[in-house]
Amino acid sequence: MLFRWGIIAAALLISLFVLFQPPKEGDDWRFDNIGKNISLGLDLLGGIFMQLEVDEEDAVAQYLEEQAGAIKSSLETENEFQIAGSEADADTRVITLKNIRSSKFDNIARELRSRYDFAWNISMRGADAVLRLRETTRSRIVDDAVQQTVYKIQNRVDELGVTEPVINRTIGSNRIVVELAGADDVDRVHKIVREPGKLEWRLVLPGSPLGSLTEEELLAQYGGQAPQGTQVFPNFESPGGQPTYMLLKEVMMTARNVANVYETRDDRGLPAVGISLDRAGGQIFSRETGQNVNELLSIVLDGKIISAPRIMTQLGDRFIIQGQFSSREVQDMVVKIKSGSLPAEVNILEEWAIGPSLGRDAIQQGTRAATIGLVLVVLFILLYYRRAGVYAFIALAMNLILILGMLSGVGAVLTLPGIAGFILTIGMAVDANVLVFERIREELRSGTPVKKAVDTGYRTAFVTIMDANVTTFIAAFCLLLMGEGPVKGFAVMLMIGIVSSIFTAVFCSRTMFLMYLNSKAVIKKLSIWPIWRGQTNPTQ
Repeated sequence: MLFRWGIIAAALLISLFVLFQPPKEGDDWRFDNIGKNISLGLDLLGGIFMQLEVDEEDAVAQYLEEQAGAIKSSLETENEFQIAGSEADADTRVITLKNIRSSKFDNIARELRSRYDFAWNISMRGADAVLRLRETTRSRIVDDAVQQTVYKIQNRVDELGVTEPVINRTIGSNRIVVELAGADDVDRVHKIVREPGKLEWRLVLPGSPLGSLTEEELLAQYGGQAPQGTQVFPNFESPGGQPTYMLLKEVMMTARNVANVYETRDDRGLPAVGISLDRAGGQIFSRETGQNVNELLSIVLDGKIISAPRIMTQLGDRFIIQGQFSSREVQDMVVKIKSGSLPAEVNILEEWAIGPSLGRDAIQQGTRAATIGLVLVVLFILLYYRRAGVYAFIALAMNLILILGMLSGVGAVLTLPGIAGFILTIGMAVDANVLVFERIREELRSGTPVKKAVDTGYRTAFVTIMDANVTTFIAAFCLLLMGEGPVKGFAVMLMIGIVSSIFTAVFCSRTMFLMYLNSKAVIKKLSIWPIWRGQTNPTQ
């Protein structure tokens, strides 16, 4: 008996500890801490909901572009191959290695197949090698792109300080569901979630015209077409916020060489972005800036020039990006650079925002419904089952404490359907007690002694209780795996409620019965019959 009470006491104390502990370090232990440790979902707290779609074709195109350079560099290692150039065609999913030659291998096609046949169909077109992407490889690229996007969006959102963000991939698709409870700045969320975060350093073409030039005016200086090896990029550093355009050379360095990025201040005290490079990046940056003193070096983020300072001296592996930035802009840039660029373009399919007032109304209505349901259930079991009803009521109170404790302990998010699941578990817990009590009554009608009737009632009803609850638990688990958003909140609450209900209805209430039955040498009756019948049950 002491062992049973020890288990019950431990479960209740742990639940109460989790419920009443301060939500943050340094806070005091107070009674009103209860509830603050339970995270509210989007429909209760308010916030932003978005359904995103990863562009599959863009993911493949970016992969082809990266592999075109990587394969060329790999083959040219130790002068095994000589390649005039590489070209990626996203439409045909083909990489062409132009004028490929080798002084080491007689059969170039066979050597390429031995290295890349697992991902590419390889053929020769004259002196060119043609690598066509396999369909299985394409599927893997898309799957990896979606998974990386989920991971990187999660990292970005975590940096914003949003409480318990929900970011999940829809099973078997390239769609991602984002729920940001408590967020209200839609424009900022758009930038954090959608913008690739692609950082590049490029030199401005020496001698190219500067000033407030439109793209057409700039290209007109070169006959309407950008010189070979250059690209036109908008520059948002110009006064008034209107972009001007500049001609930039090929990529000198990317965010791959960034070891650390952080918020800092420039020599004027304005917000700036601090950059620390890895060893390879430091060598590249030192060499290029040393060779291009007095030239302009542009920093390009997501296809836009955010700063284009003049190189005054050779730079090392630590520097800052300064400009007319606000603190929030610097914070967002740090978040995007730190998380890395997205592997593909992301499109918004669905979006809506919920105000906090709607959430408060939902909480009040849900709480009112739960309270009314609980009061009615308690009155019924007390009137109908008398002493046994008191035990059921105590078990129900324990059940509520354990549910709230588990909800807070596992970090689950409470949603409006979750409140419905909470109310449902109240009925399920009482239903389990009713099954036990009715089974005990059947035994008592047949003249079974009280102790044996209680033991038989719990033992035989246990099978029925477990059967009903296990099947419901499996259904809730399937909802958790396949559902999204509020559906998951309902599933989590239902699973927690089932575990708690079985423990309190079967283990806790039986412990109280055993304590009562063992408290007297001779038990005259068990108060479980309806009071209007006025019957008692002898213990023979």
